[in-house]
Amino acid sequence: MIRIFQQDETAVRKIKDIESFSQTDRTLWVDLQNPSREELESVEEKFDVSFQSQQEQAEIESSSRYIEEDEYLIANTNFLIPSKESGYINVPVSFILKDDMLFTYRNADLKSFADMVKKIKSRRAVFKDGGQIMISLFESRIDYDADLIEAVAQEVRFINKQLDLDAKLDREMLLQINDYQDLTMSIRENVVDKQRVISAMIRSDGWFTEDEQHKLRTLIKDINSLIEHTNFIFERLEFLQNTFLGLIDLEQNRVVKIFTVVSLVLLPPTLIASVYGMNFPNMPETTWKYGYPFAILLMVISSLGTWWYFKRKQWL
Repeated sequence: MIRIFQQDETAVRKIKDIESFSQTDRTLWVDLQNPSREELESVEEKFDVSFQSQQEQAEIESSSRYIEEDEYLIANTNFLIPSKESGYINVPVSFILKDDMLFTYRNADLKSFADMVKKIKSRRAVFKDGGQIMISLFESRIDYDADLIEAVAQEVRFINKQLDLDAKLDREMLLQINDYQDLTMSIRENVVDKQRVISAMIRSDGWFTEDEQHKLRTLIKDINSLIEHTNFIFERLEFLQNTFLGLIDLEQNRVVKIFTVVSLVLLPPTLIASVYGMNFPNMPETTWKYGYPFAILLMVISSLGTWWYFKRKQWL
């Protein structure tokens, strides 16, 4: 799908058919979402640009994430989106600036882009070139990352409230903590990736005005705050994981302690029963009328005595 945003004296028009493209109106933004091969080639031919392949967009080297030439600027980054199959996945997004026009190439529907379309339509006078739109897209995405981090922080606080001695310590809770650790690391990787790209944009030569440079520096400060927040959340998740494992150890120790005490309480009666179970002819209690009740009473007294001793020592 192709979306071309052109600005005239009164409004911003969205064009979905490249044949309807107007040479007289000012082109601000050309957005390609899941384009076909024919759509991609038509845009490259119409605007004399060359989009990178998906493999090139996904490269992590600095030389692949940001390319600056005399006629164009290319920036590649990842956007984190929810997935039904695997929680969250990375979607490569490519930005190209050329002749004050922004070209974007992506293979997923992204909330930041939908919000950007609404901003362009409602605040036409604010966006005068592709560079401003590009910076605004990064601002929107970083705000979304901040909301995602806050949502994870709330879930971590909820898990923390569940962790007490009476909590149901099961495998699902431990897996839930592990999932949030993985999500936190994914968010941090995405934020750091944008930090690299925006830092390169700040160092660019002549592509952005002083006001735009100020916005980029503000974004770097916001990103640094998000990185610190993700580090704090990850440390808290590690603390929760250690607490969870510690509570499991306490629960296991309590169960072992109960079995140990029961075994020790039953040990004296077992000894008494073993003694009177011997088949020796000269055992006076075996012929005594009250021998059986006496043995039972002796077993009860020995058990209660052992239990009382443990209670006195505060072992129970």
